[in-house]
Amino acid sequence: MNVFGLLVAAGGITAILWLRQRHSNMGLTENEFWAAMWLLLLGGLVGAKTLFIILGWQHYAAGELRFWADFGTGFVFFGGLVGAALAGGLFAWRRHLNFWRGGDYFAVALPLGHAIGRVGCWFRGCCAGHPPHPVQLYEAAGLLVIAWICQAQLKQVEASRQIRGTVFCAYLSAYGALRLVLDPLRADGRPERWLGLTFQQGMALGLITLGALAWFKLRREPAPRTQRAASFNAQS
Repeated sequence: MNVFGLLVAAGGITAILWLRQRHSNMGLTENEFWAAMWLLLLGGLVGAKTLFIILGWQHYAAGELRFWADFGTGFVFFGGLVGAALAGGLFAWRRHLNFWRGGDYFAVALPLGHAIGRVGCWFRGCCAGHPPHPVQLYEAAGLLVIAWICQAQLKQVEASRQIRGTVFCAYLSAYGALRLVLDPLRADGRPERWLGLTFQQGMALGLITLGALAWFKLRREPAPRTQRAASFNAQS
């Protein structure tokens, strides 16, 4: 039995079903929701594979890996996150939707599904840590904590006590911090160094910075009239 595949699939299905129950809260019709899911899936796959090829180009150059024959080998989550975010931004722009409105819900669903997938990594033995550290389980636990925190923040956004985009920004920074801490414990080959950091830690720092900058930018923007009115009524 391929436990890894089952758990990765279970994580994806869990995230999609969680989002499906809230598609109207994201401002999406039924058809828009499924169109967005397929587009984000495509963007995530392209981004994850592209970053793996960039980081591991020497394996392809040496003939150790072939693009199509070994396509199932090697995907980088950071690349998938960027690819899915770009696809989501394009979808929101084309449909005249609020990217942050949907992003806040993905900030709960993503770490939830990702946590289940990381347990699958533990069963398979990939993304392993230096003994005795089960890094995959550490990350799964951290992702569940992030999902729980983002869920609590999402309730504040829905009640107009926080601005839209707050939850997604928090997810970016929190996951970046989690990877920054855990990456040194991983034993799956991290030879790249830049100022003493792996490329993955560098990307984690970038994610933390991006989340913080986006949050400050959102804080400086005037809230939409409807949101200001809802916030006033909630305080009255």
